[in-house]
This record gives sequence, structure tokens and C-alpha cells, in this order.
Amino acid sequence: MRKICTVILVATITIFSFFSPSVYAENLKIDYVALGDSLASGHTPYGVAVSRGFTDIISEVLAEEEVLGSFTKEFASSGQTSAGLLETLKSTDVKNSLENAELVTIISGANDFIDEFYNPLDGSVNVDLPKATALLEKVAGNLTSAIKQVKALNPEADVYLYGYYFPLPHIQDVALRQKVQIAFNIANDRLATLVKQEGAHFVEVATIFDKNGAAYLENPVDIHPNAAGYEVLAAQFFANYSIPVNKTLPTIPEKWGQIIEKSEPVSSDKTWTISLSKSVDPKSVDNAIYVVKDGTVLMPVSIKVSSTNSKQILVSAPKQGYKPGNYQLMVTNDLTDTLSGPLKTTVLVKFQIK
Repeated sequence: MRKICTVILVATITIFSFFSPSVYAENLKIDYVALGDSLASGHTPYGVAVSRGFTDIISEVLAEEEVLGSFTKEFASSGQTSAGLLETLKSTDVKNSLENAELVTIISGANDFIDEFYNPLDGSVNVDLPKATALLEKVAGNLTSAIKQVKALNPEADVYLYGYYFPLPHIQDVALRQKVQIAFNIANDRLATLVKQEGAHFVEVATIFDKNGAAYLENPVDIHPNAAGYEVLAAQFFANYSIPVNKTLPTIPEKWGQIIEKSEPVSSDKTWTISLSKSVDPKSVDNAIYVVKDGTVLMPVSIKVSSTNSKQILVSAPKQGYKPGNYQLMVTNDLTDTLSGPLKTTVLVKFQIK
């Protein structure tokens, strides 16, 4: 059997503490807290206050993957504004839940705009751009404060802020509809910016949702999505979140054929490129290459053979990025070439995220 003889890792890496060959992956569980308004609680287009919304779908997917520890949306409430979110965060029960959460989603602020510019009784819309601009800054300030408070309670939690879909696709006046939609686009840009500044994650939904907004918002006099619309909101979350993995680590060699160490930290969204001397068998990569945090936490990285070079493997960071800590990238001899020849030299790469 012929062997793959060369491995080159194209990346910047760093040294850290000794890696024990007898380490096992932790059994991770995600405690999920959903904050926000009626969308977080799953309000339907026809007046049902609590139903199966996008937060329920997220929790169901995590449960199916056997990583859900707990889920609550009890702190979300219909009609809640961004100021109301700040009031919610004052609750001792909310603080306790957040302190123990690994995942927090927030959807808030749309009611601030709806309350100011939309009359649900007759469906009329009156947008004053100077007022809208001032209100946007108020909402942005409230949401920034909310994220800061959540991060202060639990710096390790993954915090996701949802953007807005266009809630009024049934406006008959084309010019007015376009004007309001532009206003919501501006609001989304502002939210995306503040999220980045606060080290959280942004869930952009308008691009996908608004393509079929009238269908998802099937009740013309209500701004809540139907079941299909909530599915879109959940799918957009998972477009930005890699589900943690719970599986046993591979048998760790007593000695690594090659250990690579450098002193410079890598970026949280680092993609590693592994270059080989022969074409790799794509079926072998998932069970041959691993990234582990602090010796115990198996990371949900994306591993695939390059579409342009069959001798290269790309190891991409989790969608939410790596958190600060020490990491090991392991290339084991379960990796094979297209002729089933195993890797000649096992490789351990030690790197760090600041």
C-alpha cells in the first residue's frame, strides 16, 4: 500500500501547555435562553401569543443533536421594546439564567419602530425620517447596553442579535413601501455594526425572508410570520452557528510524528490549509482531523477537501468563531489517499486564540 508522504500546514500557530495523549472530549450541553419580543415567544399571525417559533425550532435542532441542556423563552414577551428588554435584564431570575447559559438569542427593537410609525387599526404608515433616525440611535443604544449586560454576566456565552425582516410587505403604495423598507435596511446595518463592536454575533434575516415576505406574513394586518417564516428565521441562525459536537476523540498517539508550535496567536475565524503530496480520500477527512480546545472540547469545525486542489484540505473555524483559549489541530493516520494509503506522519499543531 502506498503512503501519503508529505504534510504541510499553511497557518500561523502558537505554543501552549502540554497535550496529554489520554484526553477525552467533554459531554457538552447547551443551556439556551431566548430574549426579546413576541417573535422570540412564537406569536402567530392570528393572535396566538405562544406557539412554535424560531426559538423553539432552534432548541429542537439542538435537542436532536443531543447537545441541548435546557431551553427557556419565558422571559420573552409580546410588545416588548428595546427599553423593555433592559427592564427584563434587571430580573434576578433572568440574571441567574443568563449566568448559566451557553447560548443567548435576542430579537428586539422592531416594536419601537412599529409603535411609532404604524397604526394597526387602519394599516396606515407615517414615517418621519428625522424621527426614525433619532429612534434608531435610541434602539441601538438600548441593544448595545443589553449585550454588554449579558456579556458582563456571562463572558463565555454566545450572544446572537437578530436583525429585522421587512414587516409591512402588504403596503399598497409602492413609493411608501420602498421608503419604509430602506429605513429597515438602515436599521439592520446599524445593528450589524454594533454587534461587531460588542463581540456578539448578528443574524441577518432580511435578505432571505424578504424575498417571500408577503407569503411568510400571510395576514396583511399582522406582522408575525407563519410557520414557514419562523423556519426561515431559525435557518438563518444556523447559517451563523455551528452546533457543538459530542463524540469520542480519536485514539491519541503516544508520540506525534510532527509537532508544530509558534508564538503568534491566530484569528478567531482562521481557516487552516493542509497540503498533501497526493490526492486525499474525501471520505476519510471527518474521522481523521480534529480541533480540540483546552484538551477536552471537540470543536465543530468544517473539514473538506479543496474544490480546486484534491491535495489540499481546508479546516474552517466554527461559524461563531474560536473563543480565546488553547487549541490543538490533530491530523491522525486515519487520513488516507485515494488509493487507501494512510498518512505517513501524524501531525499535532498547537495554536492559541487571544
